[in-house]
Amino acid sequence: MGAMSSEPTSEVGRLPLPDPVLASRIVAVLPDVPASDLFAPLEVMVQEKVTVFSLPAPDVERFRTITTVFGARATFGAHGVLDPSAPDELIAAGMAFCLPVAASAQLLSALRQAGIPAAPDALTPAEVRAAWAGGADAVQVVPADMGGTSYPERLAELAPGVACLPRGGLGSFAMRQWLKTGAVAVCMDDTLVGDACEGGTLPALRERCRSVRGVVTDLQN
Repeated sequence: MGAMSSEPTSEVGRLPLPDPVLASRIVAVLPDVPASDLFAPLEVMVQEKVTVFSLPAPDVERFRTITTVFGARATFGAHGVLDPSAPDELIAAGMAFCLPVAASAQLLSALRQAGIPAAPDALTPAEVRAAWAGGADAVQVVPADMGGTSYPERLAELAPGVACLPRGGLGSFAMRQWLKTGAVAVCMDDTLVGDACEGGTLPALRERCRSVRGVVTDLQN
C-alpha cells in the first residue's frame, strides 16, 4: 500500500514546511472574525500546546496584530484566496506558510521566491498528483471530509509520496486516519475551534484541544 509523506520532501525546489507544523501535526484554521475576538481563544489553545495557526489571508492588519501578540509563542500561516501582490505584506507580518485556494502560478512563484512554503488546494487523486507534480511544497486536501473515512487510505494508494495537509470537517477519528496514513499534519477548523471565537465557551475549547493533542500523542507512542 502506498503512503502519503509525513516528512518534508528533499526534492530539489520544494520548500520544507516549518518545523512547528511537522512537530505538532495540528494546524488550527481560524475564522474570519476581528482580532479582538481571537485573543482569548488563542491564549487557551497555546496553553494547551496547539501552537500552529492559519488566519484568513485578506486582512493583513489583523494578521499583523495577532502575530505581534502571539508570534513569540506560536507559528502563523494564512489561508484563502490571495492576490499575487498580497504575500509581501503578510510575509513582513510573519507569515510562515500559506494555504492558498485557487492559487495562480504567479502567486505560487511569488511565495516560492520569498521562501514561504505553500500547500495549494486539491481534492481528487488526480488533482493531488497534479499539484504535487507541479512543484507544490505540500497539497492541501480540501474539503477532506467529502471522501469519507476511507479516503485517507485510498488517497495514499492513488497519490503515494505526496505531502498532504487535509483540511475541512475533520474530527478526532478522521484526524487519526489521516495521520496514520502519512498526512504531514491536519488542518482543523470548526471541529477544533468551534464557536470559541464567536462567544462560545473557552472550557469546551480547552477540552477539544486536549482531545486532538491526545490523538497525536497516542500515535507517537
